[in-house]
Amino acid sequence: MKTIFGANSKLTRASDKELMLLVTKDNNHHAFRKLYERLSEKLYRFIYYIVLDESVAQEITHEAFLTLYDKRKMYRSDYQVSTWLWTIGRNKAYDYKKKKKEISIDDEILISLPNDDISTLQKLAQEASSETIKEALKLLPDSQRDAILLWMDDYNTKEMAEIMEKSEQAIKNLINRAKMKLKEVLEGRMESI
Repeated sequence: MKTIFGANSKLTRASDKELMLLVTKDNNHHAFRKLYERLSEKLYRFIYYIVLDESVAQEITHEAFLTLYDKRKMYRSDYQVSTWLWTIGRNKAYDYKKKKKEISIDDEILISLPNDDISTLQKLAQEASSETIKEALKLLPDSQRDAILLWMDDYNTKEMAEIMEKSEQAIKNLINRAKMKLKEVLEGRMESI
């Protein structure tokens, strides 16, 4: 007989795909909870940058997970769970934005950039204040902002293309344009300090 501890230990070591298969085949709530623990914070951050409202981002994050659970029988093992979930979350966030025309930005917005990439853009962003970064992100078109946020969260081009429903070349172009725009804005702001 397995103990709860032993089962939780196996769940901790399981990949996202393995957890989703447990959810799909066995309606395993512990596996679903583990998926939520792993993915909810990053999904929330991604959605937050689209809707720019903490409570709405939390609600959409929860809705995205509920949709994932409701559609669990549609899951195929060749899908990346995170890609499918980000697509659901992104669609829900843009549905919200379509319904709400006026969006305000929250003062607590922060961005975390990977430390191992020492590009000019990231050096500038690390030196800039959160307010400067907020303003720079606010200037990007939605598709560029989505692409750069996914890139900063270490998604590969193929995954980003699936999430954003665009070609891989379109994603590369969006990222390059976003990087150039952010670099331009951040350099201008840093010079004025």
